[in-house]
Amino acid sequence: MNGYAKTGFCLLASALGVLFTPRSQAEDSPLQASLTCQSTAGPGRILCELRTHATSGRLVWSDALVLHAPAFARPLRSRVVAQLGTPAVVGGAWAKLALVASEAGEGKLEVLARGVVCRDGPNGQWCLPVRAPVSVELRVNSASAAAP
Repeated sequence: MNGYAKTGFCLLASALGVLFTPRSQAEDSPLQASLTCQSTAGPGRILCELRTHATSGRLVWSDALVLHAPAFARPLRSRVVAQLGTPAVVGGAWAKLALVASEAGEGKLEVLARGVVCRDGPNGQWCLPVRAPVSVELRVNSASAAAP
């Protein structure tokens, strides 16, 4: 291999490395997510809402995976598909997550929002899979502490 061929091969290898290097979630990520949960005074159902939106491009698909839930509050499903394009979430999606709290406790619920964002380019539309980790602190008080 001559010097020019080696240089070309190295440039190609580094370019492919940049194209296929996994990205971490950053503030300028094409997918932003927020997670909120209702507060509860005692054991029972906890409803959470996940909202996602594309910061650039168009969100065409979205779901969410529960990565971790505290032992006292187990999710009814570990994966939920988000609804796209509702009037309240223009350009985004939302999903409801339900958990069942069996006892009082405090802990973190961790969810991975996933999606596909499409953009128009000079050679037509192209789409990119995106992810956004999000978490929220859950607190379930004991039923006896909630009563006056």
